[in-house]
Amino acid sequence: MSGLSPLSLTAPAINPASNNLSSTESVGKAKIVNQLGEQELLLPARVNEALCANDRAKYWLSLLQAAREHADHPDLSFTDLRQERLACGIDSNELDTVVEHTRKEEGHHYHLPGAGQIHDSLVANIREMIGPLHAPTMNGEAGRSLSLEYEKRLLALLAEVPSLEEDRIPGGYIDRITSGQRERGDSLHLLIMDLHRELNRLQQKLATESIDGACVYSIREEDRALVSAFMAGVNQTRALKFDHPGLGTTATRSGERLLLQNDIGMTEAHVLVIHVEGQRVTLTYTDVHIERLIFFQNLFERLAVTWEDTVSRRGGGAQREDLYHLCVGTYEAQNRADLLAYLTFLGSRLVFLIDWNRARKRLRKFAPRQVCLEVLRWAADQNHGHMGFLTLGGEQLIFDALQTVGKIPLVPGGQLSDFLGRERTAEFLKFTLQTASEGLRAGRSEFLIRDEIGAELRHYLDTAHQGLLGVAAEHGALVVELAMATRDILLARGMTLDREWLQRLVERAKKWEHTADKLVQRSRETCGRGEETGPFFDLLVTADDIADSLEEAIYWTSLLIEVVPGDSPSRLQALAELVVQGAQEYLKAVENARCLHRGSPREQVADFLEAVDRIVTLEHQSDDAHRLVQAGVLTFAGDFKQWHLINGVSDRLEEAADALMRSVLLLRDYILREVLRR
Repeated sequence: MSGLSPLSLTAPAINPASNNLSSTESVGKAKIVNQLGEQELLLPARVNEALCANDRAKYWLSLLQAAREHADHPDLSFTDLRQERLACGIDSNELDTVVEHTRKEEGHHYHLPGAGQIHDSLVANIREMIGPLHAPTMNGEAGRSLSLEYEKRLLALLAEVPSLEEDRIPGGYIDRITSGQRERGDSLHLLIMDLHRELNRLQQKLATESIDGACVYSIREEDRALVSAFMAGVNQTRALKFDHPGLGTTATRSGERLLLQNDIGMTEAHVLVIHVEGQRVTLTYTDVHIERLIFFQNLFERLAVTWEDTVSRRGGGAQREDLYHLCVGTYEAQNRADLLAYLTFLGSRLVFLIDWNRARKRLRKFAPRQVCLEVLRWAADQNHGHMGFLTLGGEQLIFDALQTVGKIPLVPGGQLSDFLGRERTAEFLKFTLQTASEGLRAGRSEFLIRDEIGAELRHYLDTAHQGLLGVAAEHGALVVELAMATRDILLARGMTLDREWLQRLVERAKKWEHTADKLVQRSRETCGRGEETGPFFDLLVTADDIADSLEEAIYWTSLLIEVVPGDSPSRLQALAELVVQGAQEYLKAVENARCLHRGSPREQVADFLEAVDRIVTLEHQSDDAHRLVQAGVLTFAGDFKQWHLINGVSDRLEEAADALMRSVLLLRDYILREVLRR
């Protein structure tokens, strides 16, 4: 559904009762302090009240947008914002029906129950947010000037308020006040965002102490261990962000809840708010990137965190850039030790969110989406992170390594995974992220780190063809089996046939051919780029033509029930023998190719090339043998059905011989142009 910009629900819901006194005692002490003229002592409470007002103001804006969205699309599902209402401390249950009962009217207007009261409450909360900025002792003349500036902005915006009588509100006005885009002009939403930022700055000034790097104030004694546990996790992995800003933490108490807020990175939309009440920890997380939000949730797979449905919203005008996502996760600790351990783990995971989407985009240049997500998850689980990779240049780090090791046979627009395969590419990318992170933290030079990554890539490139040619060797072994089965069934034509044996051979050939198809499919899935999969897939596709032709030849031969007269059977047998020899030489060539590299001995290269040459020679001999079978039509004494089958078997065998030659020539080109030249 629609909503505010990413900053909308990131403010902490801080209760004015932020100390250990009862509310009555707090009021009494406030009067005494005020009479003594020490108003600065009241400022922490006023800031807390203002931050509560911030939550409520953003709830009112969300309510207006949610109501308008439902009125525009009444057939779609909607939310009543009850959880948001409760989170900011508004007790009016009747507000949960506002979205459902809002209706669109003529003239782009909306009948929205309580529209005027909602608007008045919104303005009142904004005024509450401005109040603490005027505190003279804390801010001096600059503070008074700042508050006056915000008052002027508010008055200017209120001058544009249309009539809200009879609960009617223009849709354009909802767009205007909820817009988060500064280029469209000022808005109440932008005013709230700016005030929230000022209050956060003021809150940092108010912090009475620091606990392990967290700015804290108005907490209880028992809160200290909780803050320390959370900061232990933050500090445990803080070094993984290197020089990137972020991970600033503020802690305070809101009634019976300890509240922790972490800014994560520099993005306004990217804030984590944590409430600890008893042994329950509730975290609210907002993000403009849904994939990063899912990534964050998945980091807690081993823990019993309960996640509510993720809510997606848009800012005013329903622009794409206003879209953001919010999730709420709850963890019920079993005891105090479990609570502390969870807070530590939670704090330790935040660094892996900084610039996560940038790292994903950089890795995406080399591998499919799922591989990149797997690599980033692994880097987080292993406490390596991705910031070292980005610090060293991101994708340029790998491009430089590719340039160092030499040419790679990739199709235009292809990825590294097209050549190495998904699994091996994932392994290399993991190595890259780990080496960059560990190297920078250990103080190794960038030059050394780049050399280590380049050397690892060279190893992967030099050995990649071995693994992929292993699949080709499996396929080649099946081709040999099919060729020998074809020859055997033709040799049996001159004897009394065992029909059961013949049927078993046909079924076995069919299984071999299906297995060969699966190997081709496995190669396609490994490369993952459809028809643009490079030399290995082209090789297997061509070699699979051999298997298809031989399986058909076996089936056609099985249909020859009667003994065939004349020389045709012996000529077919001779052709089949040539195909068997070609298949055996092909398998030998593939096995030799698996061992070849740039420094291979000349004798090893010669063995490979001789196998290629023998297959070419056998193909020429097969052409002659095929013509001899065709010439037999002039003297054939059988019926036309037999001749049709004989001619079909001969054609399939000749096709197999042709495919053998095409396959081995593809293999030769790859070895000579890519492997031996590296």
